[in-house]
Amino acid sequence: MNKPASRLADVVVGTTLGPVRITVSPAANERYWRSAGVDHPALRAGALYPPIAANLTILLFQTVAERGVLHSAQRLVCHRRGEAGSELTVTGAVAERFEKRGRQYAVVTADVDLPDGVPLWTSVATFCEP
Repeated sequence: MNKPASRLADVVVGTTLGPVRITVSPAANERYWRSAGVDHPALRAGALYPPIAANLTILLFQTVAERGVLHSAQRLVCHRRGEAGSELTVTGAVAERFEKRGRQYAVVTADVDLPDGVPLWTSVATFCEP
């Protein structure tokens, strides 16, 4: 894993991120579903809430950018259904850097995998300094 940078501006394209291993408990998963106002049969069947990938990408990026960042955009590709309580492995890289209106931005691509290494979600998130 890379040494943490103090600022987003210090993070360069190609910086690898992770692995971060995390388990989303069934109770936490249900809170995600409910906070979004979603009552779906998939929740009752134990499926992980896919937008959790955004939070996992933020946690991953914070392993190298210690100072707070703003999460300004998110794209998510769901490859399959995951079950609450499964250990997930999150890895990624800084894919792009750019400046817009005087602010520095970093685009992070993160892969969230199930315990057997099978891809669950691919997350592409854009971050900027506050």
